[in-house]
Amino acid sequence: MSDKNSKDHNSQSDNDEDFGLPPVNVTPLEGAKAAGSISSSGKKKSAKPSKNNPPAEEEKKDNTVGIFLIILLLILGLGFGLYYFGLFDTLDQQPSKNTASTDQVEKPAPATKEEVPEAVVEESEPAEETTPQLIEIDAREASPRYFLVVGSFIDDDLARDYSDKLNKAGENTFLIHPYGKIHYYRLAIGQFENVDLALEARESFQDNFEENLWVLKY
Repeated sequence: MSDKNSKDHNSQSDNDEDFGLPPVNVTPLEGAKAAGSISSSGKKKSAKPSKNNPPAEEEKKDNTVGIFLIILLLILGLGFGLYYFGLFDTLDQQPSKNTASTDQVEKPAPATKEEVPEAVVEESEPAEETTPQLIEIDAREASPRYFLVVGSFIDDDLARDYSDKLNKAGENTFLIHPYGKIHYYRLAIGQFENVDLALEARESFQDNFEENLWVLKY
C-alpha cells in the first residue's frame, strides 16, 4: 500500500512539473550550439571556445598581423629592387666613364710645328741731330787745345754774325775771347787734341773757305 501511494505521489509530482503535458524532446539548433546549450532545466549554458572555433578577437588579430607582414614584405621588396637596379645602373655607367677617360689619356696630342720666334729687328733710333751752335772759350784748360781759326775780329758782334752764318751752314763754331796781349776775337770751326789733327782738318776744310785757315794753340 505504501509502495502504491509512493508511486502515485511520484507520478503526481511529475505531472505537476510537466503541467500535465506530454514530454517533448528539445534538439538545439546550430546557432544555439555555438552560443550555448540549453539544459533541461531551462538555463542557458555559455559556449566555451574550442580549437576549431577561435573567438572573433583572435581572428581579427590574426588578420591584422597578416596584413602587416604583407605590407612589410612589399616595402622590403621595393627597397631591394630600387637598391639592386640603382646599383646595376651605376655599374653600367662606370665603364663608360672609364673608357672615356682612357680614350682621352691614350690619344696622343697632335704634333704641332714648333713655332720659331721671329727675329725681332731692333730699329736703331736715329741719332739726335744737334743744331750747330756757338761755343764761347774764355779761359785756358790744363792741357793746351788746338783750334782751326777762320777769322779774327776786333768786335765780338762781327764774330757772332759770321758764326751765325757758319752755324746755318752746319758748322759748329768756337769764339775765343781776347787773352793776354791779344785784343782780337778769334772764330774757329773746330778744336783738336794735337796739332797734327788740326793740320789734317785744315787741309780738308780749306777749299770751303775763301779765308786762309790757320791753327791756334790755346
